[in-house]
Amino acid sequence: MEMKKIVVASLVAVLLSGCSLTPDYGRPDTKVPAAWSQSGTGTAQMARDWWESFGDAELNRLMAIALDQNNDIRAALHRVEQSRAGLKIAGASLLPSADASGNAGRSRTNPATGRTTTTTSLGVGAGINYELDLFGANRANVESAEAGYAGSRFDRDAVALIVMGDVASTYFNVLNARQRLEISDANLKNARDVLNIVQARYDAGTVSALDLAQQQASLAASEAARATTLQNVSIAENALAVLLGEVPQTLDVPGDSLKNVTIPAIDPGQPSSLVGRRPDIRKSEMDLIAANADIGVARAAYFPSISIGLNGSLASSGFGDPATTVLGLASALTAPIFQGGRIEGGVEQATARQKELVENYRKTVLVSLQEVEDSLTAEKTAATREDLLEKAMNESRKAYNYARQQYEAGIIDFQTLLEAQNTLLSSEDSHAQARNERLQAAIDLFKALGGGWSIPETE
Repeated sequence: MEMKKIVVASLVAVLLSGCSLTPDYGRPDTKVPAAWSQSGTGTAQMARDWWESFGDAELNRLMAIALDQNNDIRAALHRVEQSRAGLKIAGASLLPSADASGNAGRSRTNPATGRTTTTTSLGVGAGINYELDLFGANRANVESAEAGYAGSRFDRDAVALIVMGDVASTYFNVLNARQRLEISDANLKNARDVLNIVQARYDAGTVSALDLAQQQASLAASEAARATTLQNVSIAENALAVLLGEVPQTLDVPGDSLKNVTIPAIDPGQPSSLVGRRPDIRKSEMDLIAANADIGVARAAYFPSISIGLNGSLASSGFGDPATTVLGLASALTAPIFQGGRIEGGVEQATARQKELVENYRKTVLVSLQEVEDSLTAEKTAATREDLLEKAMNESRKAYNYARQQYEAGIIDFQTLLEAQNTLLSSEDSHAQARNERLQAAIDLFKALGGGWSIPETE
C-alpha cells in the first residue's frame, strides 16, 4: 500500500512538473595539468590541414586521395549514416503515426437447392495513433540517439585522424627507404672503387690476400644490405597504396629523399584544450551522454504509457451501393503492476553502464595527456638526436676522405680505411633514419593533439 502511494505521488509530481526522468548531465571532473611539462617547438597554432605544415606538395596530394578513397574512412562515413537513420527512427516516436488499409472481396454461393447468390464487399479505412510521452521515455530515446549520432561523427574523425597520420608516416617511410637506398648505392660505388685499388695492389704484390678478402666481404655485405633496403621500399609503397584505397604495386609516388621536407614547429597549446579537440575524447563523452539518457528511458518504464487513436472506415456491399461510415476514437493505458524485478533491474543496469562510461571517459582523458607528454618528449629527443647524428655523419665523411687519400699514398693500412668506410656507411644511414624518426615524432604529436580538424559528412 505504501509503495502504491509512492508511485502515485511520483506520477502526480511528473505530470504536474513535466520534468524528464533523465538525470542532469555534467561532464565528469578530470585532472588536467595547467601546462605541459615541456613546451612545444614553435608558436604556430594547430591547423585544420596540419599535414600542410610539412611543406610537401606530394603529401598534400596523397592526403586528398586518402580522404576520398580510404576504405576505413568510407566505412566510418557509412556508420555515421546508420546513426543518422537511427536518429530518424527514434524521432518518429515523438510524432503521430498514420496508416491506411483497404479490402475487397467477392464470394459466390451455389447451394444444393435454391438460387445461387453473389456477394461483394468493399472497404477502406484510415487510422491515426499517438503515444503521449508523459514521462519522457521517447524524448530520452531521442537524446540517446542524438548523442549516438554525434558520437559516430567523432568516431569518424578519430578514424580519419589515424588514417591521415598513417598516410604521412608511410609516405615518409617511402622517401626514407629510397634515401637509404641512394646512400647504399653511393657506398657500394665507393666500396667497388676501393676494391679496384686493393685488387691492383694485390696484383702488384704490395698487399696481402687478407686485405683483398676483407674488402670483398665488405662489398658483399653492403650488397646484401641494399637488397633488404630495396625490399623495404617496396613494402612501404604497397602499404601506402592500400591506405589510398589503391591496388598495391600500382602507386606512382615521386621523391627520393626527406631532405626537402620541412620540420614543423608545433605549439601544443594548453592541456585543457585537449578535451574539446581530440575526437576520441568527444566520442567517449557522447557515449556517456547517451548512457545518461538511457537511465531516463529505464526509469520511465515504472510508469503507465498512454496512447490515443482515431480510426475511420467506409464499407460497401458493392460498387455504387451506399457506404457505411464508421468513426472511432479510442485511448489505451498500459501500466506495469508486477514485472518480477525487470524494471528495477533495467534501471540498475543503465545506471551501472553510465558509471562505467564515466570511468572510461576519465581514462581516455588521462591516456590522451600521456600521449601528448610522450610525443613532446619524443619530438625533442628526435631533434637532438638528428643534430648530433648529422655532425657525426659530416665528420665520418671527412674521416673517410682522409683515410682513402692516405691509403692511396701508402700512409695507413687497409684495416684503417675499411673501418672509416664502414663508419661512413653507418653514420649516413643512421642520420637518414634519425630525420625520419623526427618527422614521425611530429606526426605523433599532431595526432596526440587531436589534429585540429574534421572531415565533411555525407548527406
